[in-house]
Amino acid sequence: MMNMQSPTKGVDVCGKECYNASVMPAKAGLFGQFKEYFTKLFDTADWPPRWHCGNWTDFHGWLYIIADLMIGIAYFAIPILLIRIIIKKDTPFTKLFWLFIAFIALCGSTHVIDALIFWWPAYRLSALIRFLTGLVSIFTVCILYKSWPMIYSIRTQKQLEAEIEERKKAEQEARHQQILKETTEELMKKKDEFMSIASHELKTPITTVKGLLQLVERVVVKEPTLQQVAPMVQKASRQVNKLTGLVNDLLDVTKIQAGKLVLIQTEFVLLDLIEECIEQCQIGETQHEIFISGDPGLVIFADRNRLEQVICNLITNAIKYSPNGKELNIIYKGLSGSGVKVEVIDNGIGIPEQELINIFDRFFRVEHTSQNFSGLGLGLYISSEIIKHHHGSIGVESKQGVGSKFWFNLP
Repeated sequence: MMNMQSPTKGVDVCGKECYNASVMPAKAGLFGQFKEYFTKLFDTADWPPRWHCGNWTDFHGWLYIIADLMIGIAYFAIPILLIRIIIKKDTPFTKLFWLFIAFIALCGSTHVIDALIFWWPAYRLSALIRFLTGLVSIFTVCILYKSWPMIYSIRTQKQLEAEIEERKKAEQEARHQQILKETTEELMKKKDEFMSIASHELKTPITTVKGLLQLVERVVVKEPTLQQVAPMVQKASRQVNKLTGLVNDLLDVTKIQAGKLVLIQTEFVLLDLIEECIEQCQIGETQHEIFISGDPGLVIFADRNRLEQVICNLITNAIKYSPNGKELNIIYKGLSGSGVKVEVIDNGIGIPEQELINIFDRFFRVEHTSQNFSGLGLGLYISSEIIKHHHGSIGVESKQGVGSKFWFNLP
């Protein structure tokens, strides 16, 4: 049978009177309890020390106490180390660090109080510390959740090492490229100096040879007995003219690099110039038929000699790089205002797409043609510079094995 106690009679537990909650004497309201709690925060008269409450052996009790003290010491040591890190290092998420410090310190306090309760039953203080620990832990979780994207974006030590390694490689490559650039510029400078000297030195003897050949041609024309020599003299003259063109190209490159390319602009009929260029380019060449399409009366304002150089270069290239072709087309037309567009179209070997971007570079030669066709790779470069000096534009459309269309616009 159950042993019933008097509703007003307390039960002696651990040397103190304890009451069943349903029969304990009436107490003050919530505010009164709150006031009493903080008034008696350090009052331990309502509870016995833990040693005297329950059946504790020395081993069990001291094991509990030592464990709590060890945990408490560790929990206080961790915040001290964290504070030193914050002070000495430029640590990100400082606010979060301080919350962790408070949380860990409060956790340590609960374990220390739990150990002290064996002698000092400060249960009210223990409850307050646990409540504060709960508040700080919840607030820490909220801040940690908000900071998670930023924390997640922080690179690991391995990632940082990989990035540093990549930067080192990039810096080494940049230094290597800079050295290559400086070396290339130095070589190009020496090359320009050599071309300038060589072209000037070659010009005088070539002019002399050309003059002597012209005299020989006159003698051959007057002497019937020397007619069999005429083809050889003409062939020699063509080769000298070709050599003269190469020297002139070298001189033009020197002028362009020095910024000394001067234009002398006049008005002239474009068709007349195109026909003169065709006549020059077809000397000794009978395979290709050249068709012209455009306004016969179109007048433009440009440097006639330099534009002749451009058109002749485009026609010569069209003939040279279409050995199996039968015809070329030259189309010219006026643009809005006073502009003009000229196109030279062939059915030749074409240019690979990957090489089109470099086609107007100095000394550039298309790789698959450089062994089969002569040249220095200067003609298109000079032509593009002449057009640029006219404030125009030049370009190319080509398909390998089909043909090419070179064009330029003048304002």
